[in-house]
Amino acid sequence: MAAEEPQKLVRFDDLNALGKSVFLAGSVVRMAAGLLDLALDRTARIMADTERAFRQGRDPNVEDAKILDETQER
Repeated sequence: MAAEEPQKLVRFDDLNALGKSVFLAGSVVRMAAGLLDLALDRTARIMADTERAFRQGRDPNVEDAKILDETQER
């Protein structure tokens, strides 16, 4: 196996138009992926906290709600 070569650092100003557009598109995709990951992590945390609070607040002596009578509004 050949030794890995060090990555060449390229300045943004040295890139041509295609290179700049690829660089910018990659940056936007990386930022969008980070924001999506952050949003999903936050949503999962909220869901877990909500379920835990629901389960801790349940009273084992009270049954689930039951519909006693249905009416139609006019």
